[in-house]
Amino acid sequence: MSNCNAAEIDFILRDDDPEMEVVEDDIRKNLEAIGISVNTRFLNATEYRDAELNGNYHLLFTRTWGAPYDPHSYMASWSVPAHVEYTALSSELEAPLTREDLLARIESVQTELDESKIKSEWRSILEDVHKQALFLPLWGTRIPYVINRRLIGFTPASQAFSIPVHTMQVASGATSATISPGVGSLFKSTGPINPHQYSPNALWAQDWIYEGLVSYGQDGVIEPALARTWSVEPHGEGQRATFQLREGVTFHDGTAFNCSACVLNFDHVLSDTVKARHQWFGAGKYLKSWKCNDEYELVLETTTNFYPLLQELTYIRPLRFASPSAFAFGHDSDPDEHNSCEPGDFGSKWDYLEESVNCMGLTAPIGTGPFKYQSRTSSEDGSDDSVVFEHNDQYWGQKPGIETLTAVRYDTTEDVEAALKAGTLDMAMGIGPLTAKQVQDLKFHHSDQFDVRHSDVIQHSLLVFNGKKASMDNISTRRAVIHAIDKATFLEGEFAGLEQPVTQLLPQSAPYCNVDLSPKLSFDLEKAKLLNCPTELSSSIRATEGGSSDLGSNAIAGIVIAAVAGVALIAMLARMIQGERQGKPLFSPAKSEMN
Repeated sequence: MSNCNAAEIDFILRDDDPEMEVVEDDIRKNLEAIGISVNTRFLNATEYRDAELNGNYHLLFTRTWGAPYDPHSYMASWSVPAHVEYTALSSELEAPLTREDLLARIESVQTELDESKIKSEWRSILEDVHKQALFLPLWGTRIPYVINRRLIGFTPASQAFSIPVHTMQVASGATSATISPGVGSLFKSTGPINPHQYSPNALWAQDWIYEGLVSYGQDGVIEPALARTWSVEPHGEGQRATFQLREGVTFHDGTAFNCSACVLNFDHVLSDTVKARHQWFGAGKYLKSWKCNDEYELVLETTTNFYPLLQELTYIRPLRFASPSAFAFGHDSDPDEHNSCEPGDFGSKWDYLEESVNCMGLTAPIGTGPFKYQSRTSSEDGSDDSVVFEHNDQYWGQKPGIETLTAVRYDTTEDVEAALKAGTLDMAMGIGPLTAKQVQDLKFHHSDQFDVRHSDVIQHSLLVFNGKKASMDNISTRRAVIHAIDKATFLEGEFAGLEQPVTQLLPQSAPYCNVDLSPKLSFDLEKAKLLNCPTELSSSIRATEGGSSDLGSNAIAGIVIAAVAGVALIAMLARMIQGERQGKPLFSPAKSEMN
């Protein structure tokens, strides 16, 4: 590889993500083939987050957010220092696109209500991002679920980060069940399970305990949750959404759910200080008021049109409802003096917010959802050995068939697999508890014991380039990396054919993302070498010409003769076509043959 443009890059991955681990060596070897030396760094969750926020990477493995966040919330988050895309876009983009223009367009399209204009603008945005070669889509992620056959009635999630076990029933055995959950890694802790904040709160646990006004159904249908019905209408320069709330619903502690409980939660999540932490969240940005018309009617008003309003209200966080009794001073909890935020949980980039707000957290995780929190057993390092949930026997919807559900921590995917086969673990759900090969083995060789399901493609796994780092600041080098990585081969080898390669940033099933983008971000080693090893390619050409650095006179003469012959052939074909159109074929048959 002495003739390639040599580069040494840092490749950042999470040390607890089994999908990241199995593809690392394949990607490293692919890049070595074009002269790029890879320094792989497996980091824990905190170190990984610091690397992506501070730009300490050349190449980083991550995933899109998936439904219902793609494309609008995922791409809106690029303006916020919360994820790797923020630092990726901090580089100078290829003209004529600028970071400021791109982010302004992402914000602007969300305030449009004309469907044709929304569709057209998203196409334009996706095309422009695609041309920057800052993202390398790898494969479409289908969420795996491995379930002991004594449990039935499971339906795969339509929403990313959700593990919907509430529909399951017990066909045989105990009414209690155990689960190893994951949304990208092995389960370590649920965190405090506060619905208003992010990490370290586990999304799947928040989803079991808390509910919002509406929910996200199959194919993106907005379905009733704590609101029975709703209407959205123009109001001034914005919109007014009126929700009729369910009556007779109670929180897990018996507190009544009503409009005042909704307003209390809105007050704390969207206080003038705290909403700065939710800059990616368009509903929080554009909502200007939330008030009660009566005990069971909630009215929201926005400052401008915002087409994803209802979709954003389906999110697992930050606008789901905790019981007023869980707030530090109940209904009297002041959003600034007694906010529901957990101390120290804003994240390092937002620590300053606690200078203006007193975070007192919630006294307990109490919602209206199908499961309620019971207890946990924790280790000295703060991780959870197990967390116990009980079914909510007062639930307003379909009551879970599993009465006691225990999330169990395992150290390795091998431990999870062994527990499943031994019957001490009932379910391994989501990305993290098992590798793809383990899932496929259980599916094809242990189908008598396990029901193995998969969601549709919800997210895309991808590599993100840091365009501010040397080497990666050159779009030709980024394109060389893109074409050097043989996705199809390592997916077949490492994923046993479970996942399929993709060439676009977002799933085509996401709203407004069903577009065909070019050039295709696919494997092409010759193109990669042409981009990063031009002198090596020249050497290959010279070798085929007998080692000469220039074409010999005979070769030149041959090329000229071939070119002249080609022109003559084209001229003859053109004459034939013209003659046919005029009814005068160049090769007309004799009259006797025509009669």
